[in-house]
Amino acid sequence: MIAATDDFELARCAVAVRTAAPNLRDVEPLTLVERDADLLIVRTAGDERFHLPLSERGANAAGAQTRLLPFLRGHVEPTLPQPAWESGPSDEAPFGLWGQRNLPGVPLSIETVPDRLIPRVAGSIATFLLGLHRFPVKQAQGLAVPGLRAWRQHLGEAGHEGLPPLRRELSFSEFGRLRRWWRSFTADDRNWSDEPTLVHGDLRPGDLLVDPEQTELVAVDGFQSAALGDPAIDFAGLVRYTGAEFSWRVVDAYRRGGGRIGADVLRRVRLLGTAVSVRAAARAARNDDAAALAMIAAELRAGPVLGAPPQGPRSG
Repeated sequence: MIAATDDFELARCAVAVRTAAPNLRDVEPLTLVERDADLLIVRTAGDERFHLPLSERGANAAGAQTRLLPFLRGHVEPTLPQPAWESGPSDEAPFGLWGQRNLPGVPLSIETVPDRLIPRVAGSIATFLLGLHRFPVKQAQGLAVPGLRAWRQHLGEAGHEGLPPLRRELSFSEFGRLRRWWRSFTADDRNWSDEPTLVHGDLRPGDLLVDPEQTELVAVDGFQSAALGDPAIDFAGLVRYTGAEFSWRVVDAYRRGGGRIGADVLRRVRLLGTAVSVRAAARAARNDDAAALAMIAAELRAGPVLGAPPQGPRSG
């Protein structure tokens, strides 16, 4: 979570939230959860979460999200956010807003999950990913979920925002290598699946919610990047945030459930791992998070572009 830096903006958000949800009792103080060029997410004092698009593209993505989420029920097992409040454009929210109630569970922390429960937690995440990736593509298209071309373009744009702040964290030669790799990666069609599935698109620990005893996944949040894309992106996020060993267990359970993960998918997982780090650098720069940028630079130095290849999910 990031600190609020613009009290006036949060005050405007509070007015918009109260207008959209007049029966909410505990709105303020609002907490800024996330912000990028297209979206602002705030949390109320009562722990509800509201999404305020900041652009036409953000509004389109929010519309796709609110259309998609109700249809995902029945396809995936964990609880998902559902639009509980929606409001059209206003002076305080020019592109409208939507709100969700608090989800059950606590954020997944692999370090504190008992060893005996690791296979069960990994299996429940694999079950979620199987259900998500098997969602009918034509149905997603009918709901106007962003398609493969838009997903690829959006991920590619992360480089424009994520690379410049890394210039200060990397040496001249390191930054040059990373920039050349990014150009080659985004231009090479072999790095992009031509068989899209519905993907979460931005799995992070705070999005994976487990029961207090940490026995299984009970809810998943953060669907603002959902799109028809490469399923490898969801595993790349897992590798970055939960580590290779746990990700291997998820991959193994995904295969046992009938999911197809061959050598080429795992090759793209490793490539997209670097892309996920660059996207995280863009987020850290927006939040003025110097510590996160330094950590991302260290990750990149240990990764396949600037350093030794990391361990990733196994192909065999």
